[in-house]
Amino acid sequence: MNKLEPRRFRMPAEWEKQKGVWLQWPHENKNHGYQRKLEAMWLEMTEMLKQRGLVYICIPDVKRRRHIEHQLRFYGIGLDNIEFHIIPTDDVWSRDNGPTFVVGEKGELAIANWQFNGWGGRYEYGLDNLVSARIAKNLKIPIFEVDIVAEGGNIEVNGRGTLMVARSAILNNNRNPGVTQEQIEEIFKTYLGISNIIWLSGMNAEDVEGLGWSDDTDTHIDTVARFVNPDTIVYSWTNDKSDPMYLLFRKNLEELKEAVLESGKHPELVPLPIPKDGYYSTSQTGEGGSITKFSRAVRTDASYTNFLISNDTVLVPVYGNVNDDRAIKILAELFSGKEVLKVNSGTIAENGGEIHCVTQQQPEGKIGWY
Repeated sequence: MNKLEPRRFRMPAEWEKQKGVWLQWPHENKNHGYQRKLEAMWLEMTEMLKQRGLVYICIPDVKRRRHIEHQLRFYGIGLDNIEFHIIPTDDVWSRDNGPTFVVGEKGELAIANWQFNGWGGRYEYGLDNLVSARIAKNLKIPIFEVDIVAEGGNIEVNGRGTLMVARSAILNNNRNPGVTQEQIEEIFKTYLGISNIIWLSGMNAEDVEGLGWSDDTDTHIDTVARFVNPDTIVYSWTNDKSDPMYLLFRKNLEELKEAVLESGKHPELVPLPIPKDGYYSTSQTGEGGSITKFSRAVRTDASYTNFLISNDTVLVPVYGNVNDDRAIKILAELFSGKEVLKVNSGTIAENGGEIHCVTQQQPEGKIGWY
């Protein structure tokens, strides 16, 4: 077969037609009690998603498949529209370690495979770094190996040629030391089919921790700003200037006001509140995946921008917070043609992410062709 040209492919926007969504099922290999803590949320997401398309579930082995099948039957969810793939993982973050799907000029599906190093070497990643290649093999689609470290949570496109990304993660020395912004831009243009990039500064984990909250990703774009259509961006915001996150959000807003789309126009900007007074975790994943108790709660990076668009539905993380309904109302108005559903995401927010972080959409496209 002739060598494929990656520039003939593009990454579709999340609101474009999808075949389904990939999940990585939580397991006890991470640490004791991890699966039990998270499984109810995964069952809830599976029930919602399987009504809109296929749900692809990565599991470590056949034994775990039998357990999950039992759970799906027991809770009345069923096994229709579900595909199991035996693909061992270190953790559950499908967005970051999973494939970035791209579609060719004739509708062919392929994968852009970034290197994954556990968010700058903070966590185990030996199995996670193999996920994309294993999915490509199972689907019989080509994979473009990209020689930089990147995570899907820091890649946001509008489907018309514009990418939004945070410097603090991808240009961090713990990912791509010595690589310039210009080099990164050329790689994105080659493998994502984009022509225009909106850069936000973001903040690295050390600076974030110094201000009183936790974010091991060095700021991913999907926790602070998202496209809701080709011309509109929602961004995390608070009017409380005493909130330490205000400094990050103000800088983001200043940069977004200067941003230009591929059309040459400025995007429409819509503020989305963050959970009032923050969302706190009383535990934190420590070295080796153990849970270490602290004498004080740790503020997480919980946000409402971490929603997932799945065909005619938008799944929005909620936290039992007074701002949940405000965020849902804003997103329902922006996604007027879609059903906006709440997913209680407190259990996963404690571990540093929400719905978008643990899912990866697969667009419509030809599979089994390679």
